[in-house]
This record gives sequence, C-alpha cells and structure tokens, in this order.
Amino acid sequence: MNINRQGLLTCSRYILVASLMLSSAQSLAGGLYIYEMANTTDIGTAGAGLSAKAQDASVVFNNPAGMTRIHQEEIQAGGTMMYLEAPFNSSAGTTITGPDSNSDEVFAGGNFSYVLPLGNDFTFGLSVQNFFGLSLDWDKDWKGRYQSQQEWLLAPQLQPTLAYKVNDWLSIGAGAALTYGYLKTVMSVAHESGVDGKAKIEDTDFAVQGNFGLMFEPTQDTRIGVRYLTETKFDFKDKISTSGIGPIGEAVLNDLGAIDLGLYMPQALNVSVFHQLNSKWALLGSVGWEDWSRFGKIDVGFDNLGRITTTNLKAKDIYHIGIATQYQYASDLMLTAGFSFDSELFNDKNRPIVMPLGDMYRYGIGIEKTVNKDFKLGAGMDFIWEGDLKVKNTNGSGGDVNGEYTDVYFVFASVYASWKF
Repeated sequence: MNINRQGLLTCSRYILVASLMLSSAQSLAGGLYIYEMANTTDIGTAGAGLSAKAQDASVVFNNPAGMTRIHQEEIQAGGTMMYLEAPFNSSAGTTITGPDSNSDEVFAGGNFSYVLPLGNDFTFGLSVQNFFGLSLDWDKDWKGRYQSQQEWLLAPQLQPTLAYKVNDWLSIGAGAALTYGYLKTVMSVAHESGVDGKAKIEDTDFAVQGNFGLMFEPTQDTRIGVRYLTETKFDFKDKISTSGIGPIGEAVLNDLGAIDLGLYMPQALNVSVFHQLNSKWALLGSVGWEDWSRFGKIDVGFDNLGRITTTNLKAKDIYHIGIATQYQYASDLMLTAGFSFDSELFNDKNRPIVMPLGDMYRYGIGIEKTVNKDFKLGAGMDFIWEGDLKVKNTNGSGGDVNGEYTDVYFVFASVYASWKF
C-alpha cells in the first residue's frame, strides 16, 4: 500500500465528511435547520405558520417583528427530546467487511425567550436556541466506518432583538444571533496491518446570524409574517488527530498542518399566514426556502500531489410547505394539529452515507392549558417520516459501500411553559 497516497486521500475523505455535516441541512426541515429545536411551541403545528403565530414570547426567534403583539412582559421556556431511527443495510457492490448499523439516536435540547415592551411602540426580546445541527453515532466496526463513526454539530445561539410597530398594520424587527459552533467528527482509517486506525477533528468557532422580520396585520383576524435568516460562516480550523495509522501516515498529515473548513449556515426565508376563522378555529399556513445548493462546491482537502481538491456535493435547495389548525376546545384548553413537507437535500444518486436525510413528511399534534391569566403549560409531538434512502458508490479508505437506510423516521416530543409578569 502506498501510505503517502493513502494518507492524503484519507485526509480528503475526512474533511469531506465534516463538510457534509455542516453544509447539509433539516432544516431537519430537509436538512439541519430544526424547527422543533428552535421552539418547542412549533412541534404541535409541525412548523406550519411559525412566523405568523406571534402568540407568546417564542416569537422572538420565529419573527422578531411579531414581538409588538406581546403587550406584557413575558417568558417562554421549554425542552425537546428527539429520537432518530435510521437502520442501514448494505447491498451488492460493497467491498468493506463489517456489520450494517442502525443510527438510533436520542438527543435533547431546550429554548428560552423573553419579551419586554419598552413603550413608544418599541419591544425588546432575548432568545436562546440551538436549531442547527445533529448528532449521529454508528457502530465502531460498521461498513461505513471509513466515512464516519460519530458526528456532532452544535450551534447554540443567544439572540437579542428589537421590534418597532410602524402603524396599526405593520411591524418590523431584527435580531443578531450570537452563535457558538462546535464540530466533532470521528472516522476509521484503513491500515496495511489490517487493524484500523482512527482520525478525529474537533473545533469551535463564533459567528453572527442576522434575523429580520416583518408582520402585516391587514385585519384583526389575519396576519402575515415574513422571516429572513442571513447566511453566516464558521471557520473551523484544526489539525487532524490520528492514532494507529503509522509514522509515515502521521508525517503526511502533519505536513498538511491545520485544516480550514469554511462551512456555512445558509440564508433562509419563511412566509406564514395566520387567520382566526371564528372563536373556536384558526388556520395557519407557510412556505419556505433554504439556500443549500449555494454551497455545493467545497474545497475539501488534497490529492496525492498535494493540490487542493474540490468536491461538488450536489446539494439542493430545500423547499417547505405547511398547514395547521388550532382548536379552542374550552376556554382554558387549546388543541393543535399540523402537517408540513420539506424537500430533500440530496437525491438517491448522490446522497452521502453520513446524511440519512430525504424528503420529510412531518405530522404534529399539541395541547396547551391555560392555568391562569398569567401562566400556560403546553406539550407537543412530531412524527417525521422519510422512508427508504439509497446510498450509492460511497468510497472510503477501505473500499466501497452501497446500500440504503430503510424506514427512516424522527420523533420529537416537547413541553413548555409561558409566564406573564
């Protein structure tokens, strides 16, 4: 085996895995923007109508302009639990030995929002959320171990916001999301001894993402919300940490120095409508877009001559459509239900093995109890169905992997509370 060539190609593969993690997305919508982790209140409506609801302090992140509808100091806080079921089954053309694997993951998060009316038509808000990222973990000896064994991507945000009510039918708002990015990816490296080595990259970075909103209220019963998230970039820089790849392989990677991964959170647009039909029923709807194809071509490493190589990930923009309803079952009890669809980030021909993400069909139900005039409790559940996701010709340092993830789904469950002061 040519260790020099193998080490360099492994480096390229390794960086590609990290790039895929960050330049993929769900919106865990269809990539890694995750409605459920941004706000626990959105679970009961499957993310539909999120930028037009403006019914509690969670509007700080969903649409800063909607804060002008909150006329009393208020706090909203909640927690979300996620479960992912993604069993992988290899097929003909796979040359790597080892078992198939099931990435069945449990992940938890939370959010916090605070709104303070300032007078003179100004409103201040503050939110904390982590709506971008995912955690994946496979068996250490699975067939895809040369692409990845473990992936972590976290991007918690602290966002101060300010809104202004221009007139009776228009409000504007803006926020600056101070974002702390964390990336960790671990993979095996094939070695001529027959015993796998290991490679890891782990780094943090800071970025700021803009959050801009408009709220139109043409009638007392109808409002239209628009939210725009700006593009922002993480510059993860770290030397690849390795073990078990031999002194020549170590020397090759040391010569490369620190790896610079310029990876993005893309711009996104959401337009939502809320309409109160009568005292019992309300309808919500939304459409959205996320600019993931913008980052399809990424510099990911070096070839065997030491030249920077570029990989076209062939990622696609993600499109969202959703509809939901709220039903006031009793004066102190509201029920919600919703459905939304988010298009796939990759098609079957170029889906990377580290991203079990496709078209997402999201079904949500929720309940909200008014305990008293100043305190509410709520809970929700989302079921997201993806089905079978093919993976073809995934090359690694140890060979090729073909196959598919079968019957992939997510489950989100949340609880939250709102206080007025």
